[in-house]
Amino acid sequence: MTLKSEVHDDVKSACRSYISSIEQGEDEVPTDTVYRLTGSGLRFREPKEVDRPSLALRRNPGEHYSSEFASVSQYIADELDFEMVPEVDIDGEGDTHVVNAELSGRLEDSLRDFTGLVMDYSGSFVFNDADFEAAYDNQFEPDYADRGEYEILVPLKGVQAGSDISLGTSLRFDSQFDGPYHISDIAVTDISDTEWNGIATFDAPFDASNNVQIPEVVQDYSYSKVLRVTIERRRQNVREYILENRGENPDELLAESVSVLTVDSLSYMIHDDLVRELVDTLERTFHHYKPRCDPGFGTGYILSPSWMSYRDISEDIVDELYVERDAGHGELVLEDGQNSFKTFWDKYASYFTDQDTHYDKPLVRFEEMFHKRRNEDAILDCLIALEGTLLRGTQGSSYTFRLGLRGSFLLDGSNQLAWNREKTREFLSGLYAIRGEIVHQDRSLEDAIDEVNNSEIENYSASSLAEEARVVFAKIILRYIDHDINHGLSIDEVNQHMDQAALNASYSPGP
Repeated sequence: MTLKSEVHDDVKSACRSYISSIEQGEDEVPTDTVYRLTGSGLRFREPKEVDRPSLALRRNPGEHYSSEFASVSQYIADELDFEMVPEVDIDGEGDTHVVNAELSGRLEDSLRDFTGLVMDYSGSFVFNDADFEAAYDNQFEPDYADRGEYEILVPLKGVQAGSDISLGTSLRFDSQFDGPYHISDIAVTDISDTEWNGIATFDAPFDASNNVQIPEVVQDYSYSKVLRVTIERRRQNVREYILENRGENPDELLAESVSVLTVDSLSYMIHDDLVRELVDTLERTFHHYKPRCDPGFGTGYILSPSWMSYRDISEDIVDELYVERDAGHGELVLEDGQNSFKTFWDKYASYFTDQDTHYDKPLVRFEEMFHKRRNEDAILDCLIALEGTLLRGTQGSSYTFRLGLRGSFLLDGSNQLAWNREKTREFLSGLYAIRGEIVHQDRSLEDAIDEVNNSEIENYSASSLAEEARVVFAKIILRYIDHDINHGLSIDEVNQHMDQAALNASYSPGP
C-alpha cells in the first residue's frame, strides 16, 4: 500500500469538514476569467467567467480553518524520508528567528490548498465524492514527485494530413535529461477546440498594474496540425534526480518545494530539452521526406489534467516550451498508403536522432541549406555534405569525376530518384564544377551556372538549383541509409563497393 492510499480516507474526511466550514462562512462563489476562441484563421480571444471557489481561500486565508488537517499532515510528515531545511528570518530589530522548520506545518498549508482544488473540481462550496476522487487521483502526490505522465502539444505550420498519424517511439536521444523520462507516444493530429481554449487562456496578456488579464486580443491560430507527445516518468522521482545532479541532498526540502500536490513546472528544463531533440528529429525527417518543403513549429505547451479539463471548460496548460522553428516555404502533405509518412518515419527517423553516427556532419550541412539567405551558401553546404558522403575515401582522382560516378551508381535502379545514371552523373558533376566557380572565382551562383556549361545545370535558376540540390542530396543520404538497413554497410563500405562496380561496370550492394 502506498502512502497516497493510506491517507486517502483521512484526507477525504478532513476535506469534507473543511469545505462544510467554508460553505457556512461564504455567501458567494468567486469567479475567474478563462478564454475561448471564436472565428477561424485570425481568431478572437473571448473572455468567459467561470466559478472558481478556491479564490475564496485566497481572499480570506485561514478564516474558516479549524485544524482539520493537523493529524493527517503530521502522519504524512512522519512517514516521509524528507526533512525541512530550516530558514532564518531577521526581524526589524535585527534578531534572527528560525522559520519553516516543521515539515508537518508546511504540509498542513498544502492540504488546505488541495481543498481549494477539490472545490474548483466541483465549481461550488459543496463537497462531492466524485469531484474529490478525481482531484485526489490527478493532483494528490504526498511523495513530492512530478506527474507520472505529461502530454505536450507543438503546433505545426504548413503541415497537412488526411488523418491522425501515430509515429514509432524507438528513438535514442543524447539529452542528459533523458534519465528519468521516456517518450511513450508521438502523433501528428488535429487540435481540439478545448485545447485551443486552454492555449488562449494561458497566452492571454496580463496587466500587472491592475492584476488582470487583458481580454479580446486578436491572435493568429491558423496552424494546420500539432505534434502530440506523451512523456512518462521512469525509474526515480525527478526531484531526487535533479538534486543529486546538483550535488545537493535529495532528502532535504526547501519550504517552497513542500506540497502534497503534483508539481507541473518542476520539470520544465527536462521537458524542454527532451522535446527540443524530438522536434529536431521530426524536422530532419520532414526535410528528407519532402525536401522541397520547410514546415515550421510553434511554441510547445504542456498539458496537465486539472479542474478546467474536468469541468469541460478547456484543457489545462501549465507551462510552455520554446521549441519554435520558423516556416520556410511549401506545404507538406503527409501521405497515406505505400508512401506514408508513418512508414518513412519508422524506417529513417532513428538515423536523424543519434548525433554520434557518421551521418551527423552531412545531415547538419543538409539542414543548413534550409536556413541560408544566399543560394551560393546553400549550394556550398550541399557540396560539403556530398564531400562527407560520396567523396569519402577518395584518393588520387578527380573529385568532380568521382562525385558524379559514385552518385550515379548509388542512385541507379533505386526508387529514391527517377533519373537515369547519366543524368545523375552530369548533375552532380555540374554541381561540383559550380563549387569551384563560387569558391575560387568568387562568382555568383547565376554566373557560375552559365560558366560551367553543363547540360543538366544550365536550365536552372539560382533558387531552383539550390532546391534541386537539396532534393538530390536527401535522396543520396536515404540511399546510404538503405544500404545500412539492408546490408549493414557504412558510407565507406558503400563507396568501396561503388569503386569496385566502376571497374566491373556493374553495381550490386552487399556482401
